Amino acid sequence: MSEYLVEVEHLKQYFQVRSGFKNMTLKAVDDVSFCIKPGETLGLVGESGCGKTTVGRSLLHLYDPTGGTVRFEGEEVTKKNIQRMRAKMQMVFQDPYSSLDPRMTAEDIIGEPLDVHHLCANRKERREKVISLMELVGLNSEHATRYAHEFSGGQRQRIGIARALAVDPKFIVCDEPVSALDVSIQAQVINTLESLQEKLGLSYLFVSHDLSMVRHISHNVGVMYLGCMVERAPVQELYSNM
Repeated sequence: MSEYLVEVEHLKQYFQVRSGFKNMTLKAVDDVSFCIKPGETLGLVGESGCGKTTVGRSLLHLYDPTGGTVRFEGEEVTKKNIQRMRAKMQMVFQDPYSSLDPRMTAEDIIGEPLDVHHLCANRKERREKVISLMELVGLNSEHATRYAHEFSGGQRQRIGIARALAVDPKFIVCDEPVSALDVSIQAQVINTLESLQEKLGLSYLFVSHDLSMVRHISHNVGVMYLGCMVERAPVQELYSNM
């Protein structure tokens, strides 16, 4: 049994793009490798467009990887088993304004993964599970019947976190989860993520361009540039040598 929860080896994600009259290959992610232990956070930093978000999406097969392997608990993640794997690997998206369905209540948004994976026997059990998840992320039961537009940015991101936690995952990709929020709210959401990691033993891939935020939440840091990981080190070692 591997000591690592997530193992990524030589991950590649290429896209075909058109430039003028020519078709070109855009190497969004080119030969990226890293490992994450249970209960650990790997911060992924780099300038805009360097491939950070694409790495996270490729791990979860939201984009089918062009090459390389992703292993979770020693098992390779493939098209055939990704549906089962997604109960263990989830994602918190960058923009809480666009990642929540405006036609659904908070209860239905958080409860949707429970329906997809058939985790509740009846509506009563489903509602109890949703309310407990809302309380876990700092929302109360009165919020359950509200729609996304009735929440603040920070509250919407908490709904997104509760949705990710609904299937009891072990690993969460946090794709710049606070970059769209006011500075005053960012610390609250980060503290919530840290508290959940401590309570539930979660592992995170924390994607961000905010170096101070990554320093605060991460155990190890990977630096990306033009689709490649150019540096990887424990957080204190990397920041003391900047």
